[in-house]
Amino acid sequence: MDPKDMEIEWTEEEEEAFDAKTHQQAQEEAHRHHVIQEFSALILADGPASVLSAMSKEAQEELRNVILHQYVKRSVEANTGL
Repeated sequence: MDPKDMEIEWTEEEEEAFDAKTHQQAQEEAHRHHVIQEFSALILADGPASVLSAMSKEAQEELRNVILHQYVKRSVEANTGL
């Protein structure tokens, strides 16, 4: 028998635990999406410099690093014709 054809038997408790975990993951993803959208709206409303200055130093550094990385990458691509 092909292992793909074998159906896994779950107990009711296992199914409930799986459903609860799946629901929790979906809620966390929805919350994350909402927070990112609110952050985007805040940047547009208050300006990036204002929002950046209100962030933790670690978060500021992470954003600067990714922006600098993207800038350097695009500069290299533009200058090499990629």
